[in-house]
Amino acid sequence: MLNKQEIILSYIRDGKSQRQISRETGIDRKVIRKYIKKYEEKRRDLINEGKIDGNTDIQEIIDDIVEKPKYNVENRHKRKLTEEVINRIKFYLRENEQKRYLGQSKQQKKKIDIYNALREEGYDIGYTSVCQTINEILNDQKEAYIKAEYQLGDVCERS
Repeated sequence: MLNKQEIILSYIRDGKSQRQISRETGIDRKVIRKYIKKYEEKRRDLINEGKIDGNTDIQEIIDDIVEKPKYNVENRHKRKLTEEVINRIKFYLRENEQKRYLGQSKQQKKKIDIYNALREEGYDIGYTSVCQTINEILNDQKEAYIKAEYQLGDVCERS
């Protein structure tokens, strides 16, 4: 938030270029351009609406300058975690299940092993994505056990 203020003020007050601000702050020029463009649009809209006569009512512009940047993450989709990768992860989890069933529990693949196997197959994916996907898949498959209580004599076993 402080960077946004500094960027806009150094652009307006000091007359610095976007490239110069980028060099000084270490922030990408595209981000700087976005902040400045948004500020100028907001200022233009307020002037066109007649809310600003010179410098009389600048509170809205100041609020916009100090406002925390907003990012739209609603329409993002996962680019690297495709159905193909998810199917491969499920394949390795089924393989682990078979090994458990056969008593080969020490031969199971851990999350890091599944990640390394995917990388060897040529998939470009991050370790945390693999871990989160495995956790989601395993959490979906968990069974619920409900503890039942019976009155004495309701249940009897035959020997």
